[in-house]
Amino acid sequence: MNPREKKEILNNLTEKEFRQDLIIPLLSKMGYMAPIEYHGTTEKGKDIICIEYDRLNEQRFLAIVAKTGDLTGNVAKGSGLMTIVSQVQQAFDNPYEDLYNMRQVFINEVWVMTNGKIVSGAQESVINTLRKTNLDKQIRIIGDDRLIQLIDKHFSTYWNSNLETKESVIIQRDRLISFIEGLLFSNNVDKSTIESVKSSILYSSFNPRISTNIEGLHIASVSPYSVELAKIDAEFDDYIVSKTYGITNQIFQEAKKNLRYSFFDIDDIIEHADKISKLTNPWEFVVQTQKNLEGDYPFHRPYGRGADFMDNIGYLEEGLTELKRFKAFLKHKGRLEWAKELSNSIAKLLPEIEKIVDNNKEDKLVINFVIKNHKSVIIEYDNNNPQICFSLKYKRMDVGGYDRTKDGSLKPTKIMEMALSKFRDYVEKTLDYSEDKWLD
Repeated sequence: MNPREKKEILNNLTEKEFRQDLIIPLLSKMGYMAPIEYHGTTEKGKDIICIEYDRLNEQRFLAIVAKTGDLTGNVAKGSGLMTIVSQVQQAFDNPYEDLYNMRQVFINEVWVMTNGKIVSGAQESVINTLRKTNLDKQIRIIGDDRLIQLIDKHFSTYWNSNLETKESVIIQRDRLISFIEGLLFSNNVDKSTIESVKSSILYSSFNPRISTNIEGLHIASVSPYSVELAKIDAEFDDYIVSKTYGITNQIFQEAKKNLRYSFFDIDDIIEHADKISKLTNPWEFVVQTQKNLEGDYPFHRPYGRGADFMDNIGYLEEGLTELKRFKAFLKHKGRLEWAKELSNSIAKLLPEIEKIVDNNKEDKLVINFVIKNHKSVIIEYDNNNPQICFSLKYKRMDVGGYDRTKDGSLKPTKIMEMALSKFRDYVEKTLDYSEDKWLD
């Protein structure tokens, strides 16, 4: 069953079916205890309540706010995520009457779950609102895509339907038998044994027996596309328990499983980053980054590639703001297209600059620039030409110098970039540009 078909099943659920037939059994299969429906006039934001135990064997209470349909950013509608914020805050503020222990307890975590999608931008606005009260770390917002992942992982039989045709059941059976055959073959089981196992599974009334400890062999990870078998070193493959975590083999397997599943938590971040990377407008690139990535891992860290990227965003934002003002000034003066044309002509001088750098044998290098016919900037080789607009002067070799190669020679690209900067200075001086005066 493909994701589109699964979304159709979810979209056809009523609120009652969504709570009772899907969320409650899903929570049970995820390991949460005693999930009960709390929906009604006294719910105080809590549709479903359940319990889990932490590593200290203390109870933690999870509340579910269940909604059907798409969740939007519209504050005027019941389907708006901002409206749900009040329910979430009620869930935290109002104690839950724990009937099992005859006491009042407060909620530790809240999930907002919907069978629809979360409209772009809505989740970010809610998280920003919750961040002001430090509730953003205790909230999970789960739309149809993430919900399908959870169902596939913990409650895959939910997708089975009485409407399945005989042909589809046969296809499913053959695929599973083929998988079992491949699993046995990859572990060097002989062909006759494989055929015997397949026959037994298909026609025997007895379920195959499973041994949980075959010389340290265990399943390291499982996905819809693969099962990975691995071993634990014999030194740790025993049942002498640790007072900290219990059985080593089990915690080792759990750690590997959670390592793989931890990538689910960054799916949204990766999706946002992928969309942002395809943007062609630098302004929109900055805005969308600040809106969708700035507070997430790894971009909130003070170091690393994520931090370098956010530094780029800061430079971009500052530079684009400054450039916007300057271009507005040029447009006001009727010189914007003129400045663009001349700047582009400087960039085209790179091959000529490369030749100059390669052929220069003097200790010092001087490159002069003039404007030809008001249409292009060219290199002037006569140092005495009175029409020279600006010049660049360099030592031919400077080991350890700024923006040099390892041997100290000049980089033609850096010369071209400096020429563009000098041209900007020339334009500002020629047109008497002052950013402060222009802003005034």
